[in-house]
Amino acid sequence: MRLTHLSSLLLGTCLLSACGGSNNDSDTPTDGGTPPPTSFDHQVIGTVVYQGAVAGAEVCVDLNQNASCDSDEPSAIADAEGKYQIDWSSDVEMPVYDLIANWQQAAEASSKPALLKAAFRADAFNANASNTATESTSTQAVISMEGVGKLVALQEHGGEINPMTHLEYQRVARMRAAGTTSLDIVTQRGLLAALLLTIYDRDGNPYKLSAEQSLSPEFIDTYRLHRHLEALIGEQPSDVLAVDDTMSTIRDQLKTLVEESGMSTEDYLASDPMAVRFLVNNALIAGEYIETPIDAKIMSDADWQVITTNYLEEGQQPSMFNLGPAILEHLFTLDYGNPELSFIGRISDNQVTGLVLTTPVEEDDHLECWNTDMKKWINPDRKDQGYQPPAMTFIDNTMNSVYSGTNVPVTIEFTKYSGTGEEWQAILSTTPPALKLAELNWPSQVYSYRIEQAADVMCRTEESDTKEMPLHQDPQQLTTADIAQLTWPSLYPDELVIDEKNQRITNKMTEATFEWSLIDSPSDQSIIHIVEIVEPQFANFVMPTDYLIDGADIFEVMINKGSSEYSQRHQHLSITYDGEEDGFNQRFYKHLEAIVKGQ
Repeated sequence: MRLTHLSSLLLGTCLLSACGGSNNDSDTPTDGGTPPPTSFDHQVIGTVVYQGAVAGAEVCVDLNQNASCDSDEPSAIADAEGKYQIDWSSDVEMPVYDLIANWQQAAEASSKPALLKAAFRADAFNANASNTATESTSTQAVISMEGVGKLVALQEHGGEINPMTHLEYQRVARMRAAGTTSLDIVTQRGLLAALLLTIYDRDGNPYKLSAEQSLSPEFIDTYRLHRHLEALIGEQPSDVLAVDDTMSTIRDQLKTLVEESGMSTEDYLASDPMAVRFLVNNALIAGEYIETPIDAKIMSDADWQVITTNYLEEGQQPSMFNLGPAILEHLFTLDYGNPELSFIGRISDNQVTGLVLTTPVEEDDHLECWNTDMKKWINPDRKDQGYQPPAMTFIDNTMNSVYSGTNVPVTIEFTKYSGTGEEWQAILSTTPPALKLAELNWPSQVYSYRIEQAADVMCRTEESDTKEMPLHQDPQQLTTADIAQLTWPSLYPDELVIDEKNQRITNKMTEATFEWSLIDSPSDQSIIHIVEIVEPQFANFVMPTDYLIDGADIFEVMINKGSSEYSQRHQHLSITYDGEEDGFNQRFYKHLEAIVKGQ
């Protein structure tokens, strides 16, 4: 996947090779009588740039190339424009060195993500590198947590010291530590130069960066993205330019992710978004830098098999736990391996109550949903209706499907946690102490999930009871008295209070008050929408009753709301896992059962 064309090599040779001059080891005078000089004068003139000129930076000539400024090495202080000049003499005519700039400034906000982990390809590079390369060679920040700035440049750049020379130095340092040959280093530097021109959309010498250029928002944002990838990938791939090649491939996609987030690049990266990890992972696999997912948080085929068995497949071994918010008294349900049994309970005044609910699995529940594209009711279990659902797909950590019998997209986004990891333990610490969930030995992987549904879906049972519309058969002429008679015929009119003005009906015996209205259905017909009036804090959790008006007929339907309303009403902790791992399903059930019996 890397750039290997001739122009890249030529560019590297032109810009980066140490040209001009040579060390002549012969002591024989060239004019037959004048001895060679014993001391040579040297001079370096350049500029230090990092998000503008770096005034006051201490610049040294690192003659022993140990990545630090020793007291006996030549040095100078950069002026207000970041310019410096170092003069020194030595007995070496053409010394080999690096240039180092150090300075003190306020520490930058850290947004370094956790290093991605993967099973990378092993090859000769890794074998040669073994333990010789330091872990921080290619991931060390320019500004340390203590606010110490450090930039390094190779000597071929005419004294220029900036983020680009520093990035190149880090790659070369890694190759030096691995024992890479000088010729291979030159070749890799040529390829890197070409990649940097692509990444930063520049022409000419990628290592010549002015103070103004380093302050441009475009450069700063691109550099932040580049460094974020560097922190994610580190030195794990065997290819020393894997980070840069990946960055050149996905740069525009990264910028699109930032733009779509509505955040600044800095804030977006500080959130360590999974979307970036997915993008990087897929690019590394496509570039053959890795063979398996790069991050433990990214779902693998084995993970999807767990989801399929324990969450998606009916009739297998459902392994799920759902915990509601405090406003619903932490209502919880546990499916523990038997599709016909669920343990349900709640927490009230810190007391846990619960019981096993038996719900036999029916061969055919006769449920059908309105398909807006086909404009008819579809029971997906029937094969004679011409309905063919799209294939379910698994992309990154998201399962993509449709609502049964319809073409309404449904996505289920999974977040993967280590059962013994800090993140999962932090989540457990927010759950009600009465459930003692932190005391359980959880499976090795736990998956929380969040459902997104693109639009409302309307369903009914095929045997729904049908009521008759009033003689006028006009939804707009319905009165509150009509609704009361249709809905509670045995109580109408003596046991009901009719409020025509506010479209409300009150049950005299229970004192429950209901309000009705007409709403549109996915079939573009009118629906009689009836909801109980409760305290405002409970309003989002009241389930309405809906009746579809179909000409002269009225029958009950279920409206499954789209994701926005679902998210507001159902802020639950929903998880699944491998329930058979170490008998977790039965252990979880026994755990809750013991808590209930103990109280």
